[in-house]
Amino acid sequence: MDIVSAKYGETSPWMTFFTATYNREQTLPRCYECLLKMNPATDSAGRKLDLEWVIVDDGSSDGTRELVEKWVAENKLAIIYRYQENQGKHVASNVGASMARGEMITNMDSDDTFFPEALQTFATAWESVPADRRHEFRGVTARCVDPETGNLVGTPLPRQPYYVNTIDMRLKDKVQGEMCGCNRTEIIRENPFPVFDERTSYCPESILWLELAKKYKETVIDVPLREYYHDTGNAITGRSYNRSRANYHLWKYELNNIVPKYLRYAPKEMLKAVVGITMDGFRTGRSLRQIMRDVKPATSKALVALFMPAGWLLSKR
Repeated sequence: MDIVSAKYGETSPWMTFFTATYNREQTLPRCYECLLKMNPATDSAGRKLDLEWVIVDDGSSDGTRELVEKWVAENKLAIIYRYQENQGKHVASNVGASMARGEMITNMDSDDTFFPEALQTFATAWESVPADRRHEFRGVTARCVDPETGNLVGTPLPRQPYYVNTIDMRLKDKVQGEMCGCNRTEIIRENPFPVFDERTSYCPESILWLELAKKYKETVIDVPLREYYHDTGNAITGRSYNRSRANYHLWKYELNNIVPKYLRYAPKEMLKAVVGITMDGFRTGRSLRQIMRDVKPATSKALVALFMPAGWLLSKR
């Protein structure tokens, strides 16, 4: 059963801050405190822009539920909490999108801190996109700051305003670094994270953003709105069968959709997919024939065959 604060039903929010969490009792207070400190926001017509916090607990066994129950009882913030058996962040994200009431939704990791001006900055940036063109855009993307150094994460933007899709931004314009953003909720609902099979409890988020880049632009602003923490207490790290199984689908997607068109712009980045599909394919018990059958474009097939020895060697590490 969902746990809902009394404030949750008061108004229809403009922004849903969504958090998928798993055993993050120690870091979740960062999220709560930053939302309490969020500056009031209005649109250009003076309409107040409210926010809500949707939390999907992906099977935590620590004190997460009790912590959220305490915040709900305080009733300082519109909160809805849902518990589900552990299925992975991608499944929790799809559930969260289905619950969101905001026009826009932003992912707030369970160790995140957004700056107090984030809500207003997102709103102002979204309104700066010409109204007759907003249907072309999925949302607003902003920068992150390293809380240890105070430095902006990543490379500078090439221009402002910067209207671009994710693929061109990363591969043509070479803009690197962790970012944060908000998206139109209807788009995220209509384009859920893929669920490959119940054994794969991890989905590379890039698959969704790359797919959306084929349909939508984003307006990218050179303004830091989030502190990018490096907590990895329950992250999937290192060599694991589960990660290899999930990454195989990312390499497959890139080889079939990205590599043929963008190889000349970013050969090193594309080489990761070329080698990665055999490396992770062999690690997860796939034969070379199976792997080659999953790769469709002739250019990608030729490259995978050429670099197969490297993938095979890496699969043994």
